[in-house]
Amino acid sequence: MPMEIDLTQRLAMIAEATLDLVATGGIDAVSIRAVAKRIGGSTTLVTNYLPTREELLRNAVEHALAAWDAETEGVIEGAAEDERLAVMARWASSTTGDDAVLRRLFMEILGRSEPESDAVALLRKDARRAHEGLSAAAEAAGAADAAFTADILHLVLRGFYLSSLEDPQGWPGDRVGPLIDRLVRVLIAADPET
Repeated sequence: MPMEIDLTQRLAMIAEATLDLVATGGIDAVSIRAVAKRIGGSTTLVTNYLPTREELLRNAVEHALAAWDAETEGVIEGAAEDERLAVMARWASSTTGDDAVLRRLFMEILGRSEPESDAVALLRKDARRAHEGLSAAAEAAGAADAAFTADILHLVLRGFYLSSLEDPQGWPGDRVGPLIDRLVRVLIAADPET
């Protein structure tokens, strides 16, 4: 009788191995063979689920985004509606756990993959969804110009991702957090006519 395999668990294990490789050697360290070695199996163990390197990267991105989504939901769950924008922006401008590795992976994928790749499409979709979340939160916070507020925060937070990779010691959470808090307050109060 064949052994039952939990597909979700197997894909998560492959994603974790992929992210471990990115953490130690960047995107160039990711290969089917290297992932198989990391999880202690043959290449067939990987290719049965993800037959190409591109699919390995897409799988890692999917799992990372799902983890961030769950974390975001947990952070904003208890926040008052008019505070969600500040809470979301503060969370997005922090660096904990695997955030640096994930941002590195995302930047490398965006910089080195074909624009029509599945991984790039996932990142693009996530960026649009994040922007929509900021826009809805800006409206709920009573921003005078919610669309402008969301646009500015989106660009600043995406810029933070790059800055946190370029100079992690120069942009720690205790420096960035207060800047983001102040920016949110300024944007909410801003007169849309100026």
